Amino acid sequence: METRRKISLKHYDPWSMLLYLIIVVSGLILLYGLDTVHTEWHKSTSYLSKQLTWFGLSVVGFALIYFSNVNKVKEWSSLIYLAGILLLAGLFVFGKEVSGAKAWYRIGSIGFQPAEFMKLAVTLGLAKLISERGFDLNKKRDIFKALLLIGVPALLILLQPDLGTVLVFSAFIFVLYREGLSGFYIFPFVWLVLLFFFTVKFGASPVVRTLVVVFLAGALLIYRSAKKHKWNYIGLLFLFLSFSVGAVLFTSYIYNGVLRPHQQKRIALLLGKISDDQGVGYHLKQSLIAISNGNWQGQGFTQGAQLRGNYIPEQHTDYIFTALAEQFGFTGSMIFLSVYLLFIIRLLVLAERQKQAFSRITGYGLAALLSVHLFINVLMVMGLFPVVGIPIVFVSYGGSSLFFFSLLLFLFLKFDANRIDEF
Repeated sequence: METRRKISLKHYDPWSMLLYLIIVVSGLILLYGLDTVHTEWHKSTSYLSKQLTWFGLSVVGFALIYFSNVNKVKEWSSLIYLAGILLLAGLFVFGKEVSGAKAWYRIGSIGFQPAEFMKLAVTLGLAKLISERGFDLNKKRDIFKALLLIGVPALLILLQPDLGTVLVFSAFIFVLYREGLSGFYIFPFVWLVLLFFFTVKFGASPVVRTLVVVFLAGALLIYRSAKKHKWNYIGLLFLFLSFSVGAVLFTSYIYNGVLRPHQQKRIALLLGKISDDQGVGYHLKQSLIAISNGNWQGQGFTQGAQLRGNYIPEQHTDYIFTALAEQFGFTGSMIFLSVYLLFIIRLLVLAERQKQAFSRITGYGLAALLSVHLFINVLMVMGLFPVVGIPIVFVSYGGSSLFFFSLLLFLFLKFDANRIDEF
């Protein structure tokens, strides 16, 4: 009779743990710098103190996972997902509005953001769905199931409204692609993104007119050149036109009816429709000044005109990269990004060596989420992406994000430590 080996710390991947600790400590150092300039860091209300509290809870979570049988996680995945959906739905009744979005539960001074829990829940739920026997991403029914699992929480989050978090859920498209989704199905996603920006930039009417003209030209070309099945091709082209027009109208509704005025202006600013250095463009202007002030070597720890002058709002969350760039310069920024990218690459390597599909998909989901958070945040503070409020995981201030992403990481590392016993 075979016995399962006892999992100890030596079975955990040391590189992932080391890189995780380096990234978390980097965030704590940046928060300490911000606190020493703007508040008293030793106070319980400081960003550093609160972040340390959540990191302590994350360590407790690691201990619980370490001593637990994580083989049951797959069985619990559906319940975890359902709990996340209920928490999101409950926000519309019990949630507290923060920065224009009803996205938080608050008990006294403690805040909890269900959307962060939902990222963990969707990752595990998607892993369970795809790893089920007979599931095939070449079947339209199964594709619909996967998209529905991702889309329901994304819609609930959009209604808060929290556009930034909805964009993060696009990370799961890469997971689906890795697990067998045809590149053909990626095209509609890319096309929808293009239609969104075209609609915002030029308006719904001009885009619809252009689509109709292109359809008529394409239909005429097919009618004259195709010898067989010409009406079938024209019918498919009409379906594509209907899909595109519907997407444009939906985009117009989201932009004008769901997004807040400041979110509309941020997107318009990126697309060059408006110029506003004192209004919504203020964040971007100050961000670019901070990054340029850093030069090659940086201004030094807790130094820098933008940092000390407190010119950048929300620098402890969405704009923490500017604090890094101004204090430690281009060199420090590149070292940090290299470490973070090595961490993501290491997670992908671990994911590929998993023997169970559930473990592999969990790893890919985690890596994809971290990648989207990092890339959008850096592009955002550099003015290459609309300001949508996406932090850098493990670095930006945010207890819910730090805690639930740490739990997801610890679960995956436990899966990896168990892989030798898997068949």
